Amino acid sequence: VVLDVSDRANISASLSGVFDSQISGGKRYDDAVMGRRRAHATFFESHAVDAATLLTFAMDLTPLAQDDKLSIADYVAMLIDELKADVIKRVGG
Repeated sequence: VVLDVSDRANISASLSGVFDSQISGGKRYDDAVMGRRRAHATFFESHAVDAATLLTFAMDLTPLAQDDKLSIADYVAMLIDELKADVIKRVGG
């Protein structure tokens, strides 16, 4: 799932502040997260003007919440199989 978080940069900054001990120790996770989100927005649509300035990706875990018998491993394997089939289809396999 693609999430446009362009209007939520302030929330991201606040959440990054929770990890102040790591950030002040020299690992700039706050800058890295924002950089990654900017990159996602830039590269998401290669042949169009950016519709968003910050994008992030999420995974729909609803099937796991709705089915107690579905294991995380089986769910992820199913998603990988779907991705594999889609890639093969797109490259003409």
